[in-house]
Amino acid sequence: MAFKATSSMAQSQPSPARQPVTDPDYQQVTVPVPRAVSLVTDVAAALFSRSSDGKSKVQDIMDRRRKRSETGDQNLKVSIPKNGLTRTLGLVE
Repeated sequence: MAFKATSSMAQSQPSPARQPVTDPDYQQVTVPVPRAVSLVTDVAAALFSRSSDGKSKVQDIMDRRRKRSETGDQNLKVSIPKNGLTRTLGLVE
């Protein structure tokens, strides 16, 4: 009976989120952006995400904005491919 209880608990637990694998052909660059751009990215990220913790999308957007206003962080991470053009423009190393 203990085995059944543990196996059912293991099935109900969500799998842990995997860390994204960094691609050696891309470089992540942090760019400061205006507040309107960070608002759009926060709303888009919240609307297109799969919320497994049961929060509503509106609450998720409010939490993201609250966190961003507390830290004052108005940066956006962008992945730029490492190729001849981006090296010529000086965007990547």
